[in-house]
Amino acid sequence: MKKILHMQLIYKIEFNSTNLYFKYIIENLIKQSGINATCKQYKGFILIILEETAQAIEDFFAILEKKLPLSIFIGKSYVVENFDESLEELKDFEIKQNLSLLTNDEIKEIIQNNQIDFLNDIVKISKGGISRFETHNGLKDLFLPNKKIREDFENKGYEVKLLITDTSKLEEIFDINIKDFQLLCSIERPLVKLKFKVLRNTDKEFSSSNFIYAKIPDDKETVLFAQALKQNGISYLLYVNDEVYQDGLKITYTKEQNLIIHGDKGLFPKYDFVANKKYNSSKEYFDDNGGVYESLLAKVAKKTIPTVGVYFSQNSTDSSISINIPKKGLKKIISIPNIHNSIKNCFEEISEIDEHCERLITNYSKKFPKVLKTDVPSNTNGFESIINMCAKVLSIDTSKEFEDMALNTSLTSGIQIDMKLVNLDGINYLDYRRVVQSMMAYKMADVDNVTLVYSFYESLSEFICNYVNEIAKEISAKDVVFCGNMFANSILLSKTNKTLSKTYNIILPKEYPLDY
Repeated sequence: MKKILHMQLIYKIEFNSTNLYFKYIIENLIKQSGINATCKQYKGFILIILEETAQAIEDFFAILEKKLPLSIFIGKSYVVENFDESLEELKDFEIKQNLSLLTNDEIKEIIQNNQIDFLNDIVKISKGGISRFETHNGLKDLFLPNKKIREDFENKGYEVKLLITDTSKLEEIFDINIKDFQLLCSIERPLVKLKFKVLRNTDKEFSSSNFIYAKIPDDKETVLFAQALKQNGISYLLYVNDEVYQDGLKITYTKEQNLIIHGDKGLFPKYDFVANKKYNSSKEYFDDNGGVYESLLAKVAKKTIPTVGVYFSQNSTDSSISINIPKKGLKKIISIPNIHNSIKNCFEEISEIDEHCERLITNYSKKFPKVLKTDVPSNTNGFESIINMCAKVLSIDTSKEFEDMALNTSLTSGIQIDMKLVNLDGINYLDYRRVVQSMMAYKMADVDNVTLVYSFYESLSEFICNYVNEIAKEISAKDVVFCGNMFANSILLSKTNKTLSKTYNIILPKEYPLDY
């Protein structure tokens, strides 16, 4: 009788999370296939170790390819010859994930085995109304794209996002690439910023800009509702969620890795194996570890090495370029000011710089008299306040529209916006007055808004690069940390990373969000 030959194959999946739900999915597929294999998870990767015939292994990988879902934490996957068996597997602390693991099989089962009548909701939505939809996570208000309803919600402080019920329609309304699609469909169901096709949002019924954060259904109730909507010809809805509801992770990406911008759903609660502690939220984790920059240093074991950290946050009062010196700790070198949210006050401060600036304010006020009569949001801090001020002097309504206008351009280089330092009471600050004054001067010279908003982020990148390089040389640092949700802006991140990565090791968070 012919002996059946077994072989060992070790398959490595790079995985930038210590949560174990993906391992459970693989173990379930191993069980379903009846193959002789084990799955082990370590910090940074998962191993599948198979002892089987070549045919059985081939059949199993066909199942993996068909049924293993995507994940935002997955990197490369490949066969390895061996692995360090002295490494310790991640322990299972049986922490219940705040995540519905919606594999394709589970979605089919939900649809087949549940019958809920959504007729009243669908009729209300179809007539242009708002449906209050409840899931076990909380309430959502859903409605068809409508400029007035959207603006009413936004004026109340809500963020309006898009629920996609039919993914086959995505390419009809968005300029979407394969990476966007993969992130949308990953097991964590994150929010992904998508760009509208030309002429698809001309009446601003979807969004005030050419972008919107979108997601596909992420729980049982929404899967069923989306199926009913799809059957009635509704492929997408706008929605806002109540304050209690955790609406998932906001995600962006670089060429090298996915980046979590913000959020807890699917990420927490989790056990941190560096701190040896369970955390229930990103806020709890950051607060416990001294803030975003220090948390990242601890995570990558760089606290005992000189580093430069750039924590630039859209809305924090604590944005800065800082250094970490072993045995001395953290020290801020350059701070971002928290300014008075008033156009009038801003103009007065610019006038006080010198006579040229005073003359600029006089001439600008004559040419654009309406700007002084506009208000800026009063409940913002740091960069958001500065960007709001820049937006207003360009007659752009919000910081969101300012940023999205920059992202929408095909420009690769702009003009120099002044980013200088001012020393107040012994502290070096970014001189916001010079930033706004520079934008106003170009506006007076009839430079178009698209060039100016793009140039803001490009010039901010140059500001970071120049000072990081200067500071890093002084403390002999080889590592530079980027954190804070300003780095969710692809112009800022790509230009800063391209310049500084030639000289320094750039550290970005892989397992935790960029910001609170």
